[in-house]
Amino acid sequence: MARTSIQKVLRRSAQTIPPDTRRVLRRKGGAVLRRMPTPVAQEIRDLFGVKWGQQKNTRAAGRATDALGLATAEKQRPRPAASPTVTGRGAAAVGPDPKASERLERALGLADVSRGATGQRSIGGILAPDVRGRLEEAGHRVVPFVPGTSTALAQRVESVVVDLEGFRGVWAGALDATGVSLYRELDAALKAASERGVTCWLLVRGPRAHRIGALALMQAPHVLPLRAGEDREPMHFTEDPGDAPYGLADVLSASEEAYRG
Repeated sequence: MARTSIQKVLRRSAQTIPPDTRRVLRRKGGAVLRRMPTPVAQEIRDLFGVKWGQQKNTRAAGRATDALGLATAEKQRPRPAASPTVTGRGAAAVGPDPKASERLERALGLADVSRGATGQRSIGGILAPDVRGRLEEAGHRVVPFVPGTSTALAQRVESVVVDLEGFRGVWAGALDATGVSLYRELDAALKAASERGVTCWLLVRGPRAHRIGALALMQAPHVLPLRAGEDREPMHFTEDPGDAPYGLADVLSASEEAYRG
């Protein structure tokens, strides 16, 4: 009861102190409170709402329990830098679409890659007219590659043939440094076919055999080069060329060394 009465008297007395004087007492009374006994100092703190020393004590307690400062590592972690703002054409740019070739082929109409009446395999690729005619005479269905849909078509045909004399028209320049986008599309189509287990033949002939793109195709691991006018190497040492079937590789090897169209 006595302690409660003292608190009431002190609170009533504190209410008579002007607000400016209270602020001065709060700022400068810290040193006086530290020299007082703890119970008395605590009573005065409760009376005036003074919390001197609480923040320091909290920091000291934190240092005592976390001497290495590991608990505050999350707070001290640097914030990631804000991503740069892109405007104009860069903001509208999008990454490459892996399904673009398939969607474009569906929009233009799927080419027929079924086998013909003779049951020969369907062939896709880049071919000169003379080689295409020889393959069609042998009973193959030939579907030419077109930029934009070649990758989708390579995933449906049974064989792929790339004739160096066929780089004309829409494929002109694909073997040069200026046509790197066309070459990359062709390389992607050959890889897509090779991943399906489809054999990709490269017919080496004509003056384009020394272009940078032609040399790259000859060294590609997913392409089998054949030179026009040269006999095909036997698949096995026991193979008799007279008894071997007249297959696709034989048709390509028997082509002329250059297109004369």
